[in-house]
Order: sequence, then structure tokens, then C-alpha cells
Amino acid sequence: MADGFDGILPWLLNEFTLILIWGLFWGLLCLGLCAARLKAAPKLVGLAALACGLHACTLVLPSWSLWASLFGVQPSATWANLDHQVDWINKLLGLLLSACLVYWWKWVTPAEAKLRWPRPEALHVVGPVVAAVAALLLVDAYFSRHGFRTLWWPEQVFYSLVPGLEEELFYRGVLLRLLGRIFLRPLPLLGTRTSWGGLVSVVLFALGHSIKFPSDFLTYWHFPGGRHRWFYYSLSLFHFTAGELLYTCSMGLLFLWVRERTGSVWTAVATHCLLNTALTIGHAMS
Repeated sequence: MADGFDGILPWLLNEFTLILIWGLFWGLLCLGLCAARLKAAPKLVGLAALACGLHACTLVLPSWSLWASLFGVQPSATWANLDHQVDWINKLLGLLLSACLVYWWKWVTPAEAKLRWPRPEALHVVGPVVAAVAALLLVDAYFSRHGFRTLWWPEQVFYSLVPGLEEELFYRGVLLRLLGRIFLRPLPLLGTRTSWGGLVSVVLFALGHSIKFPSDFLTYWHFPGGRHRWFYYSLSLFHFTAGELLYTCSMGLLFLWVRERTGSVWTAVATHCLLNTALTIGHAMS
């Protein structure tokens, strides 16, 4: 426990060291999954690994409430509540990273990232499948709603829209194209084609939702009477079950199929956001 701002700067130094190690971990993980092509395409594998490492770092930077406190701004009880925190800044940084990789550093072009309108004829196939999955998730979320805490409306908006946008632009936009250059061999996928790099992107997507940042979580906690303290909460590295990993792999394959079938990353974004919205609505039903 830390009272006031004592120990914040040493903690930040420790935190940024962990963040660098975290980025290195994900870079090496990507490198390991691409090891079979390392000799044939070392530069491309290095770019994909670096992209994974940078993306991992953006998503675990300290929250805005901590930065605000360092500049003398006291976080409000509403936005600093431990049970109702969302990582707006981290996801926005993830979006900024994808934009930089496409438009500034030009590791992939907008056309390669499929930042274009979908093929209209493909929507007749994709639409019913996505609608059916959304309906199933809505029903499942409704019957399991008592196992989840109630979300505030900013959280509902966040979980419905932001993760789908940020994750699809990176995993099914930038990273998929980088991996597609590494694994050139095509792979059939339910009426369309992808590459072995597509499967690697699904694995990284699933593990990204399963392996947690190995750090103590520092948060600003408010108590009645105006009192407040900094608290540390320990988070474990492996915080998932086989069922959760299977679920995220299935969702990753669905998003990959939608992207490849329609030729547009925007349909993958829309699908991801729709499914998240179905879960949010189902959990919010009384």
C-alpha cells in the first residue's frame, strides 16, 4: 500500500522496466511462432515481432488516473473506481500505433491492410453467419448475466465499440498483412483463402486475451469522508482456462474469416463490435 504519492516515481521506474520486458516477451513469442520462416525472411519476421512488442507495450501503460495524479490532479471517485475502470488511453494508443504503422512508417499500405469497403456479394454470406453468432452470444450473456458485475454506461460504450476497433485494425489489418508476407503459402478457409500467417495472428490474438501483464496494479481508491489511498493489487501472468482460450481462438477465426471473405478489415471491425455489443446488452438485461 502507498499513502498519497509516496513511492510513485520508483514504482513508475519499475513499471516501465516491466513494460519493456512485456514488449520483449510478446516480440519473442511472435518470433517463436514465425521461427520456421526466420531464415527465409528475417527482416519481415523482425518487423512482425517488433509490431507485436510495441502493441503489447501500448496496452499496459499506466492508466490516465495515475498520470493525472502525478501532475497534481486528483482523480474523481467515478473514474478512479477500481471496479469501473476502462483503458481508454491504452486502446487509443493502440489505434495510434496501427495508424503509424500504416500511414507514417508505412510497414503496410492501406490497401494491404484492407482499409477499404467490403465486397457487396460477400455480405450475403457473412451477414447471416455473424447475425446467428450475435444471437447466440446475446442469449448466452442473458442467462449468465448474474455472474457479471453491472457496467456503468461509459463502460458499456467502451466495451461495445473500442476493443473491436483497436484489435481488428491491428490483428486483422496490420499484423495479418505482415505475417502474410512471411507465410506465403495459401490456406483454404470456408469459401475463401488466408495464409498460415492468418492462423499465427489468431493464436497471438487469443493469447493476447489470455496472458495478463505480470505487474502489481496501482489504483487510486476513494473512501467515504473524502479519504483516499493508493492500493496495489497483484495480477497473475496466466489468468485463463482452456475454455476461455478456445473461445478467443474461435472468435479470432471468425474475425479472420469475415476479413478474408469480404476483403475488408472494416467488416471484421463491425463484426467484433456487434458481438461485443450483444454481450454487453445481454449482461445488462434485468
